[in-house]
Amino acid sequence: MTDNHDPVENFKQATESTTRALSGREDVEVVFGGHLAEVNDKTIHLPALPKQMDESLVAYMRGLADSMALKLHYHDAALYQLLMPADPRARAVYQAMEDARIEAIGTENYPGVAANIESALRHDVRQQKLDLVTGMEDAPLGEALRFFMREKFTERRTPKEAQKLLGVWKSWIRDHVDSDDIAYLRESLYDQATFAKFSHHLIKKMEMPGALVEPPPPSELSDAEESKKGQGDEKQSADSDGSQGSPPSGMSEDDMGEKSDQEVDMEGGFDMGEQDGSDDAAETETSRRNTPRDAAYAPFGNYKIYTPQFDETIKAKDLCDVEELQKLRKLLDKQLVHLHSVITRLANRLQRKLMAQQTRSWEFDLEEGILDSARLSRIVVNPHYPVTYKQETNTHFRDTIVTLLIDNSGSMRGRPITIAAMSTDILARTLERCGVQVEILGFTTRAWKGGAAREKWLADGKPVNPGRLNDLRHIIYKDAESPWRHSRASLGLMLREGLLKENIDGEALLWAYNRLMARPEQRKILMVISDGAPVDDSTLSANQGNYLEEHLRRVIDWIETKTEVQLIAIGIGHDVTRYYRRAVTLVDAEELGGAITEKLAELFDERPPAGKARKRAR
Repeated sequence: MTDNHDPVENFKQATESTTRALSGREDVEVVFGGHLAEVNDKTIHLPALPKQMDESLVAYMRGLADSMALKLHYHDAALYQLLMPADPRARAVYQAMEDARIEAIGTENYPGVAANIESALRHDVRQQKLDLVTGMEDAPLGEALRFFMREKFTERRTPKEAQKLLGVWKSWIRDHVDSDDIAYLRESLYDQATFAKFSHHLIKKMEMPGALVEPPPPSELSDAEESKKGQGDEKQSADSDGSQGSPPSGMSEDDMGEKSDQEVDMEGGFDMGEQDGSDDAAETETSRRNTPRDAAYAPFGNYKIYTPQFDETIKAKDLCDVEELQKLRKLLDKQLVHLHSVITRLANRLQRKLMAQQTRSWEFDLEEGILDSARLSRIVVNPHYPVTYKQETNTHFRDTIVTLLIDNSGSMRGRPITIAAMSTDILARTLERCGVQVEILGFTTRAWKGGAAREKWLADGKPVNPGRLNDLRHIIYKDAESPWRHSRASLGLMLREGLLKENIDGEALLWAYNRLMARPEQRKILMVISDGAPVDDSTLSANQGNYLEEHLRRVIDWIETKTEVQLIAIGIGHDVTRYYRRAVTLVDAEELGGAITEKLAELFDERPPAGKARKRAR
């Protein structure tokens, strides 16, 4: 029976009731536990509550719950994903606009919710240290735009904690977003499709690519369309008759992107037919997709697996209870306190590198394109002078995902695994700030010196050359879709006693590779953090002595020479250049700033100097 005098339990019950009311759904479940704050179709996850709660924590938790309930009520996840831009900067703007839209609706309809949301926003700004920013390199545009739009939509002043952040970008935003834009967005708050359409128009005005992420398979697209149809006949008719879809005054249909890749077909999503720009591009993409890239096509010698029956792929949070995971994360945080400057420095270097690659340019004096208003004076002086046009050149920057694959073997115990965890944390935060998707994976085995697979081999009479004889454990610390703040607690698992056992690197690389190839991003980078060669006593004792090492070398060579994935290794206290072409060695996490920046910058080059990679790595 619930203790009605327990303030924490009372708060949980009140929060759950309020959340269901705001979301408009009685089937919503509110779960408290861990550091996570996330929402899916039927469940809202909130961080675990301490036994004693102060007023600031109460306000923060209410703000989180209210924000997620509003998202369930006013946000169509399928439609949102369908219209997602591929470019990382454009995606950050698109997300910020949608967050501001939802918060504005909640503030307008539920005045009591506004203060709760502001409490959560203040907490997030302080948590990310955005209240200390001094320049654009430290201040994410998306976060600043969110506060700017929220202020315009709700006429509520930006919290003081976020005023520095907004001040850095405010002049730039005003140069790209005028009063007509804001008025039109405000009118479209309750129409997500129209609002998203105009968000893409602003993305174009901000000179960012508006092309979408790769469309989902037909079955998934059908589900998204069904979700859109379920929004109601009234909304469908409002879209079709143009009651909210007409452009604001002074803006033509051409300005809304009638013939550009920013246009939204309200019945069928975006018009994907013109995005490639040419038949050649489409043929190249089709050819690339039809090329065998799965590991099954690769020549890996005589390597085999005795049985995969006992292998597991598991999320980090499922290997440890919430309380222990929190303690381990606090232990890792203590190690990271003095490395804040490293994080900032690395983020700034990488961000400058990425921005340099995303710089766009224009070609002038063309016969077609966009009217070049800067050269109209020539026509005034000489009416016989031909009208000239300009056109934006294509950017060579490609959407990027980075997978961090961490060796969780027993030889990493102690200082090496601590450095690996710290390095992973720093890299994940840095890349996320740069708009790069990040996935964090770990690999080890379920047992020492063979597990159930070895027992099966013994029961089968120990056939010769059995292949791999241990049970794999592949761990997902953070998937690519989850933001770092939702997965930060999981990284503490690396410091748990008993987790680190043996390592079979070759299969771990193939697992990470196959996950990468399922992603829509164009550039794919796989970064391995390890301390040396693969080791599994049960496998090595039943096969030739270099069985695992030879397989690893073949896998590395195949990925580096036969696939589009760019591979780099970080050796923790050991030289791994004998395996990988691109590799660096770390003795301490403080070396990360210089060493990793150089290698990552090399990988972000459009045409990395592969022929010189091994020489530089040594």
